[in-house]
Amino acid sequence: MTLKEVADYLRLSEKTVTRMAQEGQIPAQKLARQWRFQRSSVASWLVNRATTPADQQQLSPEATGLPAALTVANVITPARINLNLTASDKNGILRELCVLVLDPHEERLFETLFQALRAREDLCPTCVTEGVAIPHARNALVGLVDTPVLAYGRHNQGIDFGALDGKPVYHFFLLCAPNVRQHLQLLSRLARLVNNADFRAKLMATKLPDDIIALIREAEERLVPH
Repeated sequence: MTLKEVADYLRLSEKTVTRMAQEGQIPAQKLARQWRFQRSSVASWLVNRATTPADQQQLSPEATGLPAALTVANVITPARINLNLTASDKNGILRELCVLVLDPHEERLFETLFQALRAREDLCPTCVTEGVAIPHARNALVGLVDTPVLAYGRHNQGIDFGALDGKPVYHFFLLCAPNVRQHLQLLSRLARLVNNADFRAKLMATKLPDDIIALIREAEERLVPH
């Protein structure tokens, strides 16, 4: 079965089914970069769901009416990933990242975000570990975004972004949140992810936006709660 066929069969959106497949909540496999579902496996899965108490099921936010967990993987989408940043300086990189969050034609909002990021970099570069920076504003961007947003850009040659070790930076995670609590929670989770050398190596080698998100989700699942 195709993604659309399963979505229609389950009466869920294709986006929801895709997320369930990525998280292993429904039996699926990828063939030629497309999700495919075996009808008998989906039918068995439905039977098991019907006989499993609700409090033991991993239900989607749409099914429970509860908000999705605040994780790095849940606030980034393929449309907010650029694996080929081209700018040659800090301001250029920041503008390329802003494009992943806001339409440049919304000039006032776009400039507000850019200036907030630039002011933070002027205060102290946001490089956090080898080859990684997490540009963000000094304060939560109230009124600019309604929900937390994360964008990721990769510069394959690396550029000078003011790292203390003087080395090039390759990975840029732009974080925007509507309140301080969410801002700090996501910043903490993201910092723990990029502090892992194996994660950084895989981040450099991954070729597709969907696979970047899968990598983040898998790495987050291994984080030890604190």
